[in-house]
Amino acid sequence: MKRSGREHTSCGCVSTSYCQRPPTTDGSGVIDIRIVTTPPAGVTCTQPLIYCCFTSEPHTYTCGTRTPIKLTNVQLKSGQAMFAEFPWSAIILGPESNYIGGAVLVGPYSVLTAAHKVASYLNTPGVKVRLGDWDITRNIEPYNYQDFAVSSIYIHPRFNSENLQNDIAVIKLSQPVPLGVYPNINPACLPQQNAAFTGMRCTVAGWGKDAFGPSGQYQNIEREASIPVLGWQDCQAKLQTTRLGSQFQLNPTSFICAGGEEGYDACTGDGGSALVCGVNGQYYVAGIVAWGIGCADKGIPGVYVNVPSYLNWINQKISGT
Repeated sequence: MKRSGREHTSCGCVSTSYCQRPPTTDGSGVIDIRIVTTPPAGVTCTQPLIYCCFTSEPHTYTCGTRTPIKLTNVQLKSGQAMFAEFPWSAIILGPESNYIGGAVLVGPYSVLTAAHKVASYLNTPGVKVRLGDWDITRNIEPYNYQDFAVSSIYIHPRFNSENLQNDIAVIKLSQPVPLGVYPNINPACLPQQNAAFTGMRCTVAGWGKDAFGPSGQYQNIEREASIPVLGWQDCQAKLQTTRLGSQFQLNPTSFICAGGEEGYDACTGDGGSALVCGVNGQYYVAGIVAWGIGCADKGIPGVYVNVPSYLNWINQKISGT
């Protein structure tokens, strides 16, 4: 939450329960501490949330949940995400704040990305992860982004840089991310080992190009695309119609496919970003943007890391074992 004044009052869109005053007999601890007030210009709280200022912050969180905030001073274009719509979206930056790739927050110390995005940065000091950003060119958001230093990067031991099989990496942060505090920062859920999302419509988001090739432009405001997850045989058959050829074999352990609808896809610059699927009100990481043949062409799906295949390895790295 944004802080102001010496008493570090925090304000933001929260559940009404956070603004309820606890029982008291003398007023200590509650007098003028929690105040429902009018949001600042440009901030609209989505029902049933209310704008509340308080001195003590809630520190509980539920993975895969989100509270998008409509900024009244920004007119969104088709495909642009609302602020805080993807609070797990992360950006990996190099020592000079150069863009490396996308990533997804999955815990207070842990971020997932594609191995091919970070394999050349294993011994590079100054790499950091940015969380909570939305418009990467202007500071117009009601809650600021936050940068976190990277303490270690784990590349899957069987990662193949030629065919991008086992293209998964875990990034550990030097300091814990404050979860349950800011609406624009919250982790996505990890799925169960070998969970399947075939047939579901899921969402990929990022700041990558809006088209393949030199005509494509990187995005200032995060964009989203709703795309279907394909079965392995269907995906392989579609990819065999491309320059990959009829002998191409898609590795089902390493990859899943999604998309194939004209105009909707991840693209150049989105590598490492998450494909998330909603289940019972929570969003799970089904895939990570890996590779494709062009972008957003009809009948040609994008290829994603099959995250559920690697859950045991991911959990080992998150727990430090």
